[in-house]
Amino acid sequence: MKINNHRQMVFARFFIFLFGLFTLSVFGQSTTYTPDMMLGHRSYGYTHTVSHKLSDKLTLQNLVLFDAEYEEDTHNIFFIRNTLAYQLPKNFVLNAGFGVKNPGKFASVYLQYQVKRKDFIGVYGIGTTYQKGFTLEQSLLLEYTPKLTQEWEGVFRFSAVGNVNRHEYTRGFQHLRLGVKREKVALGFAANFEQFAMSWNHLENYGLFVKINV
Repeated sequence: MKINNHRQMVFARFFIFLFGLFTLSVFGQSTTYTPDMMLGHRSYGYTHTVSHKLSDKLTLQNLVLFDAEYEEDTHNIFFIRNTLAYQLPKNFVLNAGFGVKNPGKFASVYLQYQVKRKDFIGVYGIGTTYQKGFTLEQSLLLEYTPKLTQEWEGVFRFSAVGNVNRHEYTRGFQHLRLGVKREKVALGFAANFEQFAMSWNHLENYGLFVKINV
């Protein structure tokens, strides 16, 4: 997917660097920061999720995704979303967010249902996103971390998002992580799949990942 405005890419790179540099020192103990770095055959990627607990009910979240090709800039991808999440009864969470992604600014409102166990996390979300028109957005996150030994855990993580309007499947992705984890560091195999405009335009990236839970 082409980025027509070079300044958007410069802004995205600067924002990612700046946020990553100052996140921990600004927020402190009530914040979790999980960067995920991928080296693939087509491109390199960086993702982080920052969650800052404002109260028992309110959480401020920042999600950044950046994917850049090694040789060309024709299929660079960026996604930045800031979200305010409100905890509802019975594992439901109401979210309102805004941000910037190819090809520009967007806003979204969506409801999530979360299931969390000792070694399993499942999250399903549904809502609407506005970016040059409204789309129905659905998302799914599955993460399983079984105990392998006293020090090591397995890692299986699958995340997917799909956007559709009345005419077409406008945007979607599926990210897979399969590996092992020790204490706060996970590493292993990674696969990213990206689709645009009815999936006729799609990207694939296979490689290795390292994820840190801070």
